[in-house]
Amino acid sequence: MNFLSNNVSIIIGMISISIGFLFEILGIIALGINFRIELPTDDTELITSGIYRIMRNPIVFGIFLLVIGSFLIIPTIIILLICIFNILTFNSKTVDEEKFLLRRFGEEYKNYWNNVGRYLPIKIRRI
Repeated sequence: MNFLSNNVSIIIGMISISIGFLFEILGIIALGINFRIELPTDDTELITSGIYRIMRNPIVFGIFLLVIGSFLIIPTIIILLICIFNILTFNSKTVDEEKFLLRRFGEEYKNYWNNVGRYLPIKIRRI
């Protein structure tokens, strides 16, 4: 993967990692005592403030940026496989979490889901 072995990809990778950490920190701060590594529980509160006003999963988005940035800095097959594995795993966890939140909060979460993008500040609508 020599096509990525240059200073530009390293700089972009470092920027990606830095922005990823920022999203993770903002997400953790907004969640406060509701922050969990595992899936949410019944006593979970629905947080729609802070960074969660513009995206539903800033922590996972931050992780995506971290692993992609890592690949840009160290473009090896192993890092690429780790990157793909992390993206698939965390996306699957996110889907499960969103199903739980829809059951737990009903219409309130559905309205939030309809207006706020999963990983980006815009909601991408399927045609």
